[in-house]
Amino acid sequence: MRRQPLRNIGILAHIDAGKTTLTENLLHLTGAITYPGSVDQGSATTDWQLQEQERGITIGSAAITCRWRGAEITVVDTPGHVDFTMEVERSLRVIEGCVLVVSGPDGVQAQTETVWHQAFRRRIPAIAFINKLDRDGFEPERVEEEIRDRLGIEPLPLVLTARSEGEIVLVDVIRNEARVYGIDGLVRNQRAACERRSLSAEEATARALAIERIVDAVASFDDAFAELALSGEEPPTEMFERAIRRAMSERACLPLLYGVARFGVGVELVADAIVDLLPAPDEVPLPATFDAATGQALGPGGGLADADLAAFVFKTELRPRGERLVFVRVFAGELRRGAALRRLPSRVSARPEEVVTVFAGDADPVPRLGAGMIGGLVWPRGAAAPATGETLGGDDLGATFERIDAPQPVVVVALETYDDVAHERLVELLRELAADDPSLVVGTDRETGRATLSGMGELHLELAVERAARELGMTIRTGRPTVARRRVIVASGRGRAELGEPEITRGRVAIEVAITPVPAGLGHVVRLDAPLPRRADWREALEAGLRAGLGADRGDVLAVVGVELHVIDVVVQGSDIAPVAFRDVACRAVESALAAAGPLEAEPWVSVSIVVPDPAVGRVVGDLARRGARIKGSESRAAFQVLAAEAPLEAMLGFATDLRSMSGGRGLFTMEPSSYEPVDR
Repeated sequence: MRRQPLRNIGILAHIDAGKTTLTENLLHLTGAITYPGSVDQGSATTDWQLQEQERGITIGSAAITCRWRGAEITVVDTPGHVDFTMEVERSLRVIEGCVLVVSGPDGVQAQTETVWHQAFRRRIPAIAFINKLDRDGFEPERVEEEIRDRLGIEPLPLVLTARSEGEIVLVDVIRNEARVYGIDGLVRNQRAACERRSLSAEEATARALAIERIVDAVASFDDAFAELALSGEEPPTEMFERAIRRAMSERACLPLLYGVARFGVGVELVADAIVDLLPAPDEVPLPATFDAATGQALGPGGGLADADLAAFVFKTELRPRGERLVFVRVFAGELRRGAALRRLPSRVSARPEEVVTVFAGDADPVPRLGAGMIGGLVWPRGAAAPATGETLGGDDLGATFERIDAPQPVVVVALETYDDVAHERLVELLRELAADDPSLVVGTDRETGRATLSGMGELHLELAVERAARELGMTIRTGRPTVARRRVIVASGRGRAELGEPEITRGRVAIEVAITPVPAGLGHVVRLDAPLPRRADWREALEAGLRAGLGADRGDVLAVVGVELHVIDVVVQGSDIAPVAFRDVACRAVESALAAAGPLEAEPWVSVSIVVPDPAVGRVVGDLARRGARIKGSESRAAFQVLAAEAPLEAMLGFATDLRSMSGGRGLFTMEPSSYEPVDR
């Protein structure tokens, strides 16, 4: 059976591993662009936003489409900085495969683990591209060991590497050929010339061992392949690829490719692997769906079989000309220009101005988007555009996809402008930015009345304020960033609440919930185990009450994190009950369960990875001790030490400046949220 000629893939990596550089060279190889841009020079196609070009980092995920060997490939280039993990999470909802980029000399870094586990949790097949073979410090065996130990999957090299003076040799194990790339004298963005040749005797011996390793790893997933291999024959390329795909779908192996993205070395092998090894949209199960009327789970693809259209909104973006671009992935049917849509679960009608395909910062109108395609819908500024996480369909669609839950923000900054009019303009724009990025939260300081902005880190907030100041043409004063505290529980608890007469005339509502702690949890999970009320407004009010009880939508109490909340019983008697009753009862039930569980005030802790020159290790370790950090280990890499630690986030604010001073500007570090820990009294 011919494989569907569509691929939706994500490029994932730690910051500076080379993912955007790989994306640029894929686009150049496939003819989508005439010359690959540079991240450092601010000319990368996917880093089209002004702030990305100025800072040389990826801030927002960008979608772009190219063609290779008859397949239409939509590439989603995602940020590598931990502050923008939300961008990675929502991108993973609409792709079928991913390319994990690993810096060869640096190995598996902190954010590498984070994005890998995000993809693994979504059961997304992946290939890995080990980058920067031209740099000192690259050891294939060490990288494989780190993949095995830190990512928890068996690495499976499909390429053998050799490096000599002025050239890199890549042996394509399955296709039994060598590719020789001359890199002598090349500077950034020059393409290495490639010469193909047959294998030498030494390379052939190494390839035979690699073939045995591949057979051992994948034979159990394909009987025909195993039978041919056991008979002593070498299976053809197509059978190798089929067996590897099946093993990847069970997350039994991670195929490894190698190269130097900035010179185009090995990029063609990546393009071939995307087409040959990563799944097409029709080769993976549809996402889980939920009944739009009751909220009950329908299973993968439930309720979509007879729908004319089912599309998922995974991102919205305010574009420079003022329009809002709504990114969608079509899972069933066709999304046609001019069609009347319904936004689920609210069932509000919607009609976009245009249907477009997206090419990073550009968008081209098209008549339709078919099943499996990623594209966009355009709304004029100020119009009620769909929100991230909503489902779009026609009147016949009765199912929704899983909503996207934004992580709880951990850093807060207060904002000031020069007058009340400027303040209102600032708050309005920040709310528009927060609509596009749900991990940003706009609030008000209860004591001073100043606007506040909460986010995932100092860089996250700095970029949002910088963008607001630029778009509004005004100066925005910011306070010192502070850490957003939360509540955690140390035990399980149950709570019950009810309302009847005289609060409810001719009716009664009772709700019982149970709450349990989730170790190292960073948010909360709500499980609706009991049958929900039949009316949509009652269900929405009940769910709002659960969030209010957890403090998620209230500024007067600290939100609860690291918990799983189960709604175990809902009793409704009567039909003329105001929705607010469900909200009040749900909120009281959660508060009762929390009181039984013993909530404690907690602060966020982060995992820290620091790369520092050997002479500066003592000063850095001393500084970490002063901040209350716990050193977990260290690893030597050439003239540098890689320190792993855990620390309170509040104590790490401003560490970047101190590290530059202590290391003479040569130190690097990354942080990612790890847990909330009770505050010492």
